[in-house]
Amino acid sequence: MAGAGSDWDDSTFLLVFILLQWMNWRNVAAMAVLQAAAALPGDVPGVCSALFLLTGAVLHSMSLTCLAASAFERQMDSRRRIWVLACSAGVWHDLQKVGGRHEKVFQRFCRLPRPLFNDILCRIGPHIQRQATNRRQSVPAGQKFACALIRWATGGFYRQTAHGLGMGLASALRSNEDVADALITEYGHLMQFPTGDKLQECLDAFERKGFTGCVGAIGCTHVSIEKPRNERGECYYDRNGQFSIVAQVVCDHECPIVSAYVGCPGSVHDRRVLPSSPLYRATQQQSGVFGMGGEVLRDGRAIGRYLLADAGYPNLPWLMTPVGGTGRTPAEQVYDDCHTSARFCIERTFGRLKAVWRHFIMRQICNLRTLRKEFFAICILHNIMVNSRVEVDPDLLSDESDTESPSLFCRRRRRPVRRARPARHPPPPKEDAASALELGKELRESLIGHVWHHSHVHGAPRPKPWGM
Repeated sequence: MAGAGSDWDDSTFLLVFILLQWMNWRNVAAMAVLQAAAALPGDVPGVCSALFLLTGAVLHSMSLTCLAASAFERQMDSRRRIWVLACSAGVWHDLQKVGGRHEKVFQRFCRLPRPLFNDILCRIGPHIQRQATNRRQSVPAGQKFACALIRWATGGFYRQTAHGLGMGLASALRSNEDVADALITEYGHLMQFPTGDKLQECLDAFERKGFTGCVGAIGCTHVSIEKPRNERGECYYDRNGQFSIVAQVVCDHECPIVSAYVGCPGSVHDRRVLPSSPLYRATQQQSGVFGMGGEVLRDGRAIGRYLLADAGYPNLPWLMTPVGGTGRTPAEQVYDDCHTSARFCIERTFGRLKAVWRHFIMRQICNLRTLRKEFFAICILHNIMVNSRVEVDPDLLSDESDTESPSLFCRRRRRPVRRARPARHPPPPKEDAASALELGKELRESLIGHVWHHSHVHGAPRPKPWGM
């Protein structure tokens, strides 16, 4: 069939070419006759009518030539090959419109206001702009940046996003990774613990909740993926019956992310992820914010900088966990309530991160190396939005129409993998000595008394102290 179609195209092209050449020759002859007739005297009988007829014939030939050329062009467009498939680029044209409701449409697709989008583009543009060649024109840097943002915001497929922006599939694949690399290069410094006045603001904010010396909260979340190739599937099979990887995130009181570590298989417990992260090595070396300063609790015990964690983590001198259980004293119960209230900032961070950038509530098919880069890039964009005080429309967060692939929200229950059931409370990492655990327990006991006194003086904390 392909050979027959090719022969038909060749025959049609030859026929149209011959027809056009014949009409061209006839027009040349007619123009020569007109020029010769124009030299004759005007009083010769029949000359005017002959000139009028010849002029009509020439114009008729020209109109037939235009009709034949347009019909041939339409026929060839309908039989266009895949490699020259035209993209609509309708979304990209809509994003370039400014003013009024177009700004709201722009932020709905890209999640960033246009001025902030342009500021970021000025910095990452030189990293993602490619040179034009003799064989192709380069995709504009703004178009590539918008392609990455729209895919991260909606969780759509590469082909759908690229077609709406007038890009090819390969260009969309490259632009996604190029934008992630550029954001990490230019804005990687945003993911670090605060210093100076910012650090003091963070300490004061947690001090108002009763936790003197606290610099943030830590938590883990799962990113669903397809089963990685050439990997043991049971390692990535989590407790929810999905293949996933674990992302460990640390944030401060205003919810910007100060540390992130992603890549551990989904079956790994939170306290097993901790020793593998750069954060753990920094605390062991007493570097950064954990090696500077300290506070004195009410009972006179000195305590250094620490984070708030849930019960899945070990209680270390720099990691305070809740007491939990049923036999708690009134002081321990107040401590747990204040701990939950102060640690709510990390839950809010996860909620906003996954509501604005819905790419990470979908099942990921890309390779793990690209997924790590994308997660870091999303964390950086989250920090930029928090620092710029970008207001997110609540209707936008609750509207699922932005999601181009709603079927991927459905969790597929897979066949359970037969494996040894992990212990309810995994043992602490080997790096944690018994002395560190004992010191962490003593510090928590002192902190319980400090929080108990603080709650009696200033009152119980609000359920959601950081607001929504």
